[in-house]
Amino acid sequence: MPAKPFAAIVTVGTELVTGQRLDTNGAEIASALLVAGFAVVEMLSVADDAARLALHLKRLTDECAVVIVTGGLGPTHDDITRDAASHALRKPLLRDASIECALAGIISRHRHPDAAEQVLTQADIIEGATVIAPTTGTAPGQIIPTATGYLVLLPGPPSEMRPMLADFLNAHGSATPPVRLRSSGVSESDAQLAAQRVLGDRADVGLTVLAAPADVEVVLFDEGAGATELTRLGELVREALGDACYSSDGSSMAETVIRLARERGVRIACAESCTGGKIAAALTDVPGSSEVFLGGVVSYSNEMKVASLGVMKGSIAQHGAVSEEVARAMAIGAAGVTGSAFAVSTTGIAGPTGGTPEKPVGLVWFGIRTPSGVMCERREFFGDRDGVRTRATMYALNLLRQALLDDK
Repeated sequence: MPAKPFAAIVTVGTELVTGQRLDTNGAEIASALLVAGFAVVEMLSVADDAARLALHLKRLTDECAVVIVTGGLGPTHDDITRDAASHALRKPLLRDASIECALAGIISRHRHPDAAEQVLTQADIIEGATVIAPTTGTAPGQIIPTATGYLVLLPGPPSEMRPMLADFLNAHGSATPPVRLRSSGVSESDAQLAAQRVLGDRADVGLTVLAAPADVEVVLFDEGAGATELTRLGELVREALGDACYSSDGSSMAETVIRLARERGVRIACAESCTGGKIAAALTDVPGSSEVFLGGVVSYSNEMKVASLGVMKGSIAQHGAVSEEVARAMAIGAAGVTGSAFAVSTTGIAGPTGGTPEKPVGLVWFGIRTPSGVMCERREFFGDRDGVRTRATMYALNLLRQALLDDK
């Protein structure tokens, strides 16, 4: 199979290289390029320095079929990407009359003539470029042919960047979408070995394993196998992962839970202590979750557990807030308050303090209420406070998933 065309990503902004803002565009663009059939060989962030950026762009456009640049296309003094690209390619910037006209309304908001001129710099297009009109924001994107392929200039704000990137890749990318299998409750190494046992020494399928707390994603890329064979192998890897695999299309755990609840026509709820609303946040991040998710109660204090969920004071006094009895009562209370058929609860010690030999930091009790009754589970998680809370959130969502699968 021919080698994949090389691609590089450049994110522009002094705020990125000084740590004032996290670069999220780079990872998102890299994933999209991989799906579109490119091999990403380099990713870098560059300060608002036109000369330095021009040097990088000159080198990368000589080496790569596609160079994606994001950021530095706005109307302020530090938006230097247009000038840097013009210098790197030795092509002039030309003022586009139609874009200039479209910016007239923006200019009218500025009183100072220099501010108006700065706004109009967004209409400066590199000679020979194809303009990508903005769907949000004011800065257009630009696709400039190079000797090896294309230099693509995109705005920095993700909401402005995404539709332009999709436009370019829809026109210039061609690849079989990867198979994405997501699992929980299995280690990164075990997931990798399960996939490798299926794939053997095949050179026509690429394998990547991506790990996050309590979430492992196995990604299979087409390196010559073809779409049909990739799908078949993905199904075999899914079977090898077993019950730990909760998604075969890249859907998140929360998306899977919402889909299952919708398919079964049931409502769900949660009661949270140590997870502090992270379960509810994950579920409500899913579009359309209001169809099935009725709500949650964050009962962080003992008083709230009693007042909002009906947990008995005696249970807390006898067993402690982090206990099977309290987790059970919280799940029952959440179902009762919301009128839902399924409810999950969490109560634990996220740390870094508060642990004892009997109840160490990382201990979490879960309750899961279903039409068949209530079950509780005790788990101990490692990591810092955020790690414990994240792992507990994933485990709670997985309990909901398993309960919904069992409800047939």
